[in-house]
Amino acid sequence: MDIQLKKYLTRPFPACHSLMGLGMLLLAIEPVTWLVNSWFEPSHDSKGGWVFLLCAGLFIWSVRSQASAVAIKNHRKAIILLFVTALIRGMGQIFAVNVLGAVALAIDVYAIALLARVSDRKNPLSAAWLAVLFAFSLPLERIFQRVIGFGLQHLSADGACLLLHGLFADVQCAGIRILLAGRDVLVDLPCSGVKTITLLCILFAALMCVFRPSLTRSMQIGIVTLASALLANMIRIVCLSIFIAFPEKIGGINVMAQPWHDLIGLFCLTLAALPLALLCGLRECNQAVIQDAPDDQPVVIPADKIKTWFALGFLSLAAVIVSLPRQPLDISDTGTALSLPVYLQGQYGQTVALNQQEQDYFTQFGGTALKMRYGHNSALLIRTHSPLRHLHAPDECLRGLGFDVQYQGIQYQP
Repeated sequence: MDIQLKKYLTRPFPACHSLMGLGMLLLAIEPVTWLVNSWFEPSHDSKGGWVFLLCAGLFIWSVRSQASAVAIKNHRKAIILLFVTALIRGMGQIFAVNVLGAVALAIDVYAIALLARVSDRKNPLSAAWLAVLFAFSLPLERIFQRVIGFGLQHLSADGACLLLHGLFADVQCAGIRILLAGRDVLVDLPCSGVKTITLLCILFAALMCVFRPSLTRSMQIGIVTLASALLANMIRIVCLSIFIAFPEKIGGINVMAQPWHDLIGLFCLTLAALPLALLCGLRECNQAVIQDAPDDQPVVIPADKIKTWFALGFLSLAAVIVSLPRQPLDISDTGTALSLPVYLQGQYGQTVALNQQEQDYFTQFGGTALKMRYGHNSALLIRTHSPLRHLHAPDECLRGLGFDVQYQGIQYQP
């Protein structure tokens, strides 16, 4: 750590800095709490905690190195960004959309990286790419699955069919259904390639943060990364289709079972990451001269009244934002009661009370659920009154109830 920073830390912070820090803390409490909870909630199935640790490690690695003697003034830009994030959090507070407040944390990371001068140190990092990397600590995979998952599902199926047509003659494709040697393979939503794209984008952001290529070079590498991710997912589907159709070629192994299913995916992911690693090139360190300040040189910390009043205004704005009443827009009809058939598959239904875990999970955003037992079978009907905040996908419901979900494929019956 450079001597100037040590001297700075040994002196008391001026009032403006303390007030700004308190305002940032006040604005960040709720989104940080939501983000941390998303790392541990089974329904999110998020690995964002590991991405956060990677960001924290890179940040510490950079700020522990000496800063360049050439000062870069980014304080004004960072302060403007903090006000922008305050407005974004205000929208998230009013509309009760926690993702908006969490996205603002990524902008906060960019502002903090500018203030810490991570791009102007002996171990330099790109502040912008560090913020992008931090953004992947959010449950983005879940959002991507909703936004682009179905389109990628068909794109991956079409690409896999094209590759299979080049290898086999008896291939029939219809939408997401692939028929090879009389065996049926359906490219379901988890096979869309969203997970592959997300993992490669995390690697891409981390490498761009460390290697700091130009914007044009970064865009070129980004395009190659997306193409590699799509091609790798198509190759994975091709491998699974071949091994499902001809299991005797691999000793009768069930490739849909663990660990074989994940090993095939890991192998294809490694292939997709190779072009990204090769294109990054060599890392360039800062060439600026590192100079230590003389011991007798005072460190001047401006603390005028204007900055203090400015910081007090930011703190007041933060207090107002966190106190705004919530008016969510995604409230649906709550008047119609849930109902399941009285008689199903030769059995009369018997209503079963929800346990405490089910009650907490399904009603946390105003949702309701009804469970009935028909002999040895059970049926669960769910309604959410807040579709933007609580998407009840079947796998998420099961994970939220504490189950371990494994995809076994889809059986097609004409």
